Amino acid sequence: MSDAAKKNQFTPEFVQAIDDFLVGIKKLAILGIGNEDNGDDAVGLYVLKILQEESLPDWVTNFYCERVPEHFLGKIRKLGPNRIILLDAADMKEIPGAIAIFSKEAISQGFHFSTHTLSLTMLEEFLKPEIPDLKTMYVGIQPKQIYFEAPLSKECKEAAEELAELLTERIHSIRK
Repeated sequence: MSDAAKKNQFTPEFVQAIDDFLVGIKKLAILGIGNEDNGDDAVGLYVLKILQEESLPDWVTNFYCERVPEHFLGKIRKLGPNRIILLDAADMKEIPGAIAIFSKEAISQGFHFSTHTLSLTMLEEFLKPEIPDLKTMYVGIQPKQIYFEAPLSKECKEAAEELAELLTERIHSIRK
């Protein structure tokens, strides 16, 4: 098990899901989604801020999407990633800071992964015709508080830091 996984909430299955997702990667786009004005809704953006400070390989591109990931479709299409990770707050009815990977099917069938306008699964649908081998991973963090001008909770901040560490570690482990 990785160092990041040993010291936090990540199960071997969670780490393996990330590793399996990254197999065959050519380019990776990581999308931070959220609203900085609404407390823990900004947790995906916080993960992305941490990742932007890391020395990630040149085949990784971060997109600070805020509330409108659909506004980045042109840039993402031009980049042509074959893997996309979407990071956002997700109300899973879990303890604050819990992290989970969601299937496209779960989101498509009405699970409210995000508070944002366009269904996140639509991003993949728009890009798939031009990027046939595209795979998308939806990672959600359980918010504690989502209300105007609330700060990021301690639980979400810690979860975001752990997730960023794990993603950095797994990305660096790839030998292209």
